[in-house]
Amino acid sequence: MAEALARPGGAGAAHAALTVLAVDDDADVLRATERILLEAGFRVLTGTTAAEALELTRRHLPALVLLDVMLPDGDGVDVARQLKSDPALADVFVILLSGVKISSDDQAKGLAEGLADGYMVRPLRKPELLARIEAFLRIRAQNKELRCARLELEEQRAKYFELFDLAPVGYLALDDTGMVRDANRAAALLLDVGQQPLVGRPFSIFVFAADRDVYHRHMRSLREIGWAQTCELRLQPVGAEPFWGHLEWQPQRAADGEPLRYHLTITDVHERVVAQEASGRLNEVLEERVLARTAELAESEERLRRLFETMTEGVVLIAADGRIVSANPAAESILGLASAMIEGRVHDAPQRKLLRPDGTPLPATEMPGPRAMKEKRAVKDVVMGVVQPEGAVCWINASAAPLLDAAGELEGVVSVFTDITEHKRAEEELRENEERYRRLADNAPDIIFRYDLSPTAHLAYMSPAVEAITGHTPEELYTDPQVMLDIVDPQDIEQIRRAIKSPPLPDEPILMRWTCKGDVIRWMESRLLAVCDADGRLVAVEGITRDITARKQAEEEVRQRNQELARLNADLVDETAALAEANATITRVAATDDLTGLANRRHFYESLEKAVSLARRHGSPLAVLSLDLDGLKRVNDSAGHEAGDEVLTSFAALLAALCRAEDLPGRLGGDEFSVLLPGMELGGALGLAERLLAAVSSREALAQRGVTVSAGVAQWAPGGLPDDLLRRADQALYAAKRGGGNAAASGR
Repeated sequence: MAEALARPGGAGAAHAALTVLAVDDDADVLRATERILLEAGFRVLTGTTAAEALELTRRHLPALVLLDVMLPDGDGVDVARQLKSDPALADVFVILLSGVKISSDDQAKGLAEGLADGYMVRPLRKPELLARIEAFLRIRAQNKELRCARLELEEQRAKYFELFDLAPVGYLALDDTGMVRDANRAAALLLDVGQQPLVGRPFSIFVFAADRDVYHRHMRSLREIGWAQTCELRLQPVGAEPFWGHLEWQPQRAADGEPLRYHLTITDVHERVVAQEASGRLNEVLEERVLARTAELAESEERLRRLFETMTEGVVLIAADGRIVSANPAAESILGLASAMIEGRVHDAPQRKLLRPDGTPLPATEMPGPRAMKEKRAVKDVVMGVVQPEGAVCWINASAAPLLDAAGELEGVVSVFTDITEHKRAEEELRENEERYRRLADNAPDIIFRYDLSPTAHLAYMSPAVEAITGHTPEELYTDPQVMLDIVDPQDIEQIRRAIKSPPLPDEPILMRWTCKGDVIRWMESRLLAVCDADGRLVAVEGITRDITARKQAEEEVRQRNQELARLNADLVDETAALAEANATITRVAATDDLTGLANRRHFYESLEKAVSLARRHGSPLAVLSLDLDGLKRVNDSAGHEAGDEVLTSFAALLAALCRAEDLPGRLGGDEFSVLLPGMELGGALGLAERLLAAVSSREALAQRGVTVSAGVAQWAPGGLPDDLLRRADQALYAAKRGGGNAAASGR
């Protein structure tokens, strides 16, 4: 065994870090191979036997092994087989050397069986050897990059799986039959079943029996239409009470457009639906009444007037300019205003103070009427308070809808509202009782609290979940509320203090950082609720605080990935736009005659074939006008081809001006022109030819040159071919020219 290194500063210093093992029992061949490799800058190992080949490869892991197929102590092919079967030598390439040429079939068999990465015939020529080595080194580098990319892909898949599994809403993948193929942890918790038992079962068994028709109807629409579907229905968990869920299906399609699977998102909306059912029945009745009154409006204006006067709901009609046209007696009673004080004024300038449900002033822009007028859509179920002259608040539920004409222009707005003061009072009492029971649920995973401001500020309730998150028990916080303030980051505590000191409380959740026991930093999301007395004064703050540390980390990863995807998408859009512009230019150039700008011969013949096909399919008329300039050769001979080109361009401009938008004028070559006339019969085509002859005679640029035009017209006959139509037009043209030119003739 021998080892040699490249000389410092040699021509092949770039390969000095790469090792090549040459094994051959012919000393002359081995020395020649070693010299070639050293001059190329490789680190070289040499051996003469099969045993040395195996031992040196396993010890030094060379990038490449040049292996003679005939060795004193064994077959080089067997050595190659042993090297290729060792996983630790996966990156080592083997080239088998032979003194005779190996057949292409044997080479293909060896490569297919993985015995070698290539074959060469001795004696080795330097250019061929170095070129073969360079090729294998490039393959080796590409394989390494491929493995790195595969590892990175596996890491990304693991991250996205973690995001999928930790999502706060339920995600399921359904096949085309509605069978569950994948589900995250949240979906399993919602349905009260393990993730693995959930997979492989039809999702319909978790739908409440009375709602399964709704579920199957949306599944049919998803398959037939292919659009995303959403609905709300009741789901039946295993061994638990049904709950209302918001379902959203998104189809995932294959390349041929056929659906592969559907992504189903489940959001628990039970509390919202129950609350809406408790408070929304009256609104549903109101909407049904409004729809019924609208239908009756088309049947009888007098009938509507009687209904308008006797409705228990307040109705206000608003013109397109914003002026109130009319208000019924119920509206006068509810608003506490006489009709004379309502009609004629601008609808968004109320004479009574209006309040939001939280007691704050309601801006005019949030009223249903102005919103429906601005957005041209129905605005439903806006709850607002009307302060009466004596100071009492009348609470109403208002809806508004735009009145549009057939062209979609706004004609006015109808606003309907009903007195829900008693209903709202009962609803608020019901909501307070329900929230009180929820706040007393000690097993809630989120932190639930109440902070009373009256008569003295103190912590009234803290759920036991605070200990699992912060390490502090509720008793510690009752004893010393300052402990809770010390946990919150100083920069975040100020936003809570400002919210309490300056109501109203924010609608959006407040994000905070907490330093819990053990110096663990957690991201928390807190939603605050104002508790007011009958006079609208803030008396307490209630809230729910959730640990969103995992979500924040996931959001940051998604944000970074989205930024990268956005950049790639922008690059793709730019490249697509450039390609489309280039294609449009190529198409225009390929279809246009360079001199005249008219359609060239190829484009004209293609258009003629399409026009004949359409005429044959629809039975519509079609004519062709063939034209030839009389005297153009004389102009070329006497004044030169430049003058002839001026005649051609002038005639082409005149021809294009006389044609309709649907006609296609073209230059077929030299002084030959033709016009494709879809939808035109023979008489119309002859009329166009006569107008063209007159225009050429009056065109100064053509008349001075003594140029006229001859025309031949033909009409397509059922069953005729494109070439036949053009031939008959040409025959008519020749007949016109034989008669002395400057004339038009028709061919039947």
